Amino acid sequence: MFDVVSIGNATMDVFIEIECKKRKGDYMMLPFGSKQEGKSIFYATGGGATNTSVAFSRLGLKTGILAAVGKDSSAKTILDELKAEKIDTSMVVKLDRFNTAYSAIITGLNFNRIIFTYGGATTHLQSESKINWEKLGTAKWFYVSSFHSKPSLLKKIFSFAEKKGIRIAWNPGKSELRQGVKKLTPLLKKAGVLFLNAEEAKILTGKSGARENLKALQKHVPLVVITQGKKGSVAFDGKRFYRRGVHKVKVADTTGAGDAFNSGFLAAIIKGKQIKKALGLGTRNAEGVIVEKGAKNNLLTKKRAKKYL
Repeated sequence: MFDVVSIGNATMDVFIEIECKKRKGDYMMLPFGSKQEGKSIFYATGGGATNTSVAFSRLGLKTGILAAVGKDSSAKTILDELKAEKIDTSMVVKLDRFNTAYSAIITGLNFNRIIFTYGGATTHLQSESKINWEKLGTAKWFYVSSFHSKPSLLKKIFSFAEKKGIRIAWNPGKSELRQGVKKLTPLLKKAGVLFLNAEEAKILTGKSGARENLKALQKHVPLVVITQGKKGSVAFDGKRFYRRGVHKVKVADTTGAGDAFNSGFLAAIIKGKQIKKALGLGTRNAEGVIVEKGAKNNLLTKKRAKKYL
């Protein structure tokens, strides 16, 4: 039996740090035909499912992962790393006809980033016949992030969880968010925790204020959590609003910060901790990630997490 199964992307990431002197507002300007010199290059595995499954496992939870990979060297790297992190990889779907998902992350832009993604095998997870539904059904929790598959598979996963009594924490992707609250209501009603950042919440509801978004979404989901970058995080359980600030840290790269926060928060909830403690653990996990490159290099371990719980 699993404490949690992470469902979503499994990717190979390359981080390319550059210096960009030509800027216009929030835009980076690169002339056509130009050649840009990179300051550094760094490879790491990524994707919501691998990032969160590693975080859950390091925090002491029995963890599985459902994702799709191709038949290539990236798949081997990802699977070897997950196994080394004591994660059950038996539910990973291997698709011979596709390459493993890949991301090129342009960073160094005042520690912001631009991400180019290739969905690859991830977008073909809907090959339902290859999903081990029997083993998936032994989980206590599903953590579902974006996996760019067909909506029908997402609906099937949620209905399957409801039938089996499995609780769902959901961090929907932009393709789902753009459908709006009305269309997503059947899925939201099946979720126990909803994770969004401020931008995602606005896309989903059309509202700008954090409190307004929390109240609007909590009508459908028992617990709503919204991260706000440097402003910290907020949560609402229908009775009480919670807010958590952040510590001042030196940022190296923000990639994976959301996954780290969400997994830290949910791990605390699974362990029976209160929302206030969960916000704290999520914050500490995210802060650990952003001070180093890569989404997993400085995730909290169970021993370190005890200091904050």
